[in-house]
Amino acid sequence: LVLSGTAIAQDKNRLFTPEELKADVAYYYETLYSKHPNPYHYYPLSEFEDVKNRVCAQLNKPLTKEQFSRIILELNSCIDRHSQIQARYSHLTKADIDSINKLKLFPRIKIEDGKLFFRNEHQQDEIVEINGMAVSDILSDMKKGYNWRLPYANTVNYNQIRMLFLGEICVTYKLKPPFRVKFAGSNKIHTVEGVTYPRTDREDYAYKIYPDNSIAIFYITTFNGSKKEQFEKACNEFIQAVNEQKIKYIFYDLSSNLGGNHFGLSALDVIRHDDIYFKLTKICREKAAVIRKFRVNDLLLPPNHDINIPKDRKLFVLQGIGTESCGNYFCRIVAENKLGVLVGQPTGEPTVAFTWTHSYEMPNTKISFNIAAEFWDFSDYFKSETLNPDMYWDVSPLDFTEKELMEIIKSYGKNE
Repeated sequence: LVLSGTAIAQDKNRLFTPEELKADVAYYYETLYSKHPNPYHYYPLSEFEDVKNRVCAQLNKPLTKEQFSRIILELNSCIDRHSQIQARYSHLTKADIDSINKLKLFPRIKIEDGKLFFRNEHQQDEIVEINGMAVSDILSDMKKGYNWRLPYANTVNYNQIRMLFLGEICVTYKLKPPFRVKFAGSNKIHTVEGVTYPRTDREDYAYKIYPDNSIAIFYITTFNGSKKEQFEKACNEFIQAVNEQKIKYIFYDLSSNLGGNHFGLSALDVIRHDDIYFKLTKICREKAAVIRKFRVNDLLLPPNHDINIPKDRKLFVLQGIGTESCGNYFCRIVAENKLGVLVGQPTGEPTVAFTWTHSYEMPNTKISFNIAAEFWDFSDYFKSETLNPDMYWDVSPLDFTEKELMEIIKSYGKNE
């Protein structure tokens, strides 16, 4: 699945007047300035205004929603990742998205040092051209919509670009298979057929239990509030099942959990624990002109000493670059309270970041955008730029086999 989202029923060919477009930009800035704790955290006012003026200068003629969307993406380059204009594919209808997802697309890629490569280990040459278009131009255009002064920016931003690349060359640049590919240091054109990517049938909250080795894994792909009831139901079923079978090793896979608006706290009752706290420093805007800074030491969960839980149960949480927002906060709660072992790669959320968003909509084009309402600082406890794992591990597989989980347990036992 390359693209997803909810499309707004709107005439794709409608032309919006310069006055309508500028009014949408003005509404965005009015909301940003009145709701965000500190819009100028990464860029000073002068640079912020330069980008705004550069964008507004291009709104001097009627534009379609798609044309407007491409222009205002640059506004995201000055702000945090939680305060983003959702403009990249806002012009697509549901029919467009369904049609694109059925197409044969460019093979999976990776980006290293700003250069594009196939993920296929047998082809390690840099890709410099696709269907006559320079890859450097595509990447340069995509980079305009990202803030490169964010902590951990190169890793996180290029990961986002990598995930969007297949859809981008199809939707924005209209590049279709067969793909004519040129590699660095060669004038030869290679023909690459398109690939059909299968949809995963796994549910958001699936789990597997391997009783022979006393292992269970629960895949937690989102903490989206709209799916909280579904999460709680699956979580309760999982905890009941592993308790009945006295499972010793518990794995929670949050490696692709981009967050949501809750912490999934009930999942922590899979182990015995004392009081669980959430510790950090917050800055938030209480009123338009009032900023408040305060320390948080909230009690999240009371003790759990359920006798049905094996005393020697061990919790492993799988995390990676795709673990962001509330997914990342779940991992930090585990680490702060010493509840388990973090396994994988550093998360995609900085230790100091803006978060806890509210959603808004531009009055004319109906393009949605988010504004972070709070600034969270975990640096009193976590000293690294983002959240590092206790054990480094490749968490790229979509589904972990019993053998792979056993290898993690074995490796942990050697290092304990």
